[in-house]
Amino acid sequence: MRQKAVLDTSFLIEHFRKDTVQDIFINLNKYYHITFSAIVLMELLSGSFDKKEQKLIEQIKKNFTVISVSEKQWYATGDVMLKLRRDKKIDSLRIRNLLADILIAVSVRDIGAILVTKNEKDFKLINEVLDFRYLAV
Repeated sequence: MRQKAVLDTSFLIEHFRKDTVQDIFINLNKYYHITFSAIVLMELLSGSFDKKEQKLIEQIKKNFTVISVSEKQWYATGDVMLKLRRDKKIDSLRIRNLLADILIAVSVRDIGAILVTKNEKDFKLINEVLDFRYLAV
C-alpha cells in the first residue's frame, strides 16, 4: 500500500499558475496515495476567481480522499500554538497566521502521511514542536 501524501496549498498554487496540476497529480500518484485536507481546499477555493480553477477544485473534492479536522486535532493544534508561543517565543499574531498550517500538520501526522509543500519556513518551525513528516519541494 502506498504512503499517503497531503498536498499543501503553497505547492498546489504553483502548479495552478503553471497549469501543471494534472501532470503533478499523475506523477505523484505513482508513488503516493494523494490525499487532501479540507483546509487546503478551503484556501484554494477562497482564492480562485477563475471558473476553471473552481471546477478543478470541485473535481479534486469529488475524486480524491479529503480529510477533515477533528475535535481532538483542534485541541492538539492549541497545544502546538501554546508551545510555539512559550518555547519559541513566537508572537500571538504570527501564531494566528499559522493556524491553518498547524491544523494541516496535525492532520497529516494523525493519518501517518507526508505533507508536500513549498512552505518550508513555516512547516519547519511547526515541526520543531510537532513531529510530522513533510517534504519541501
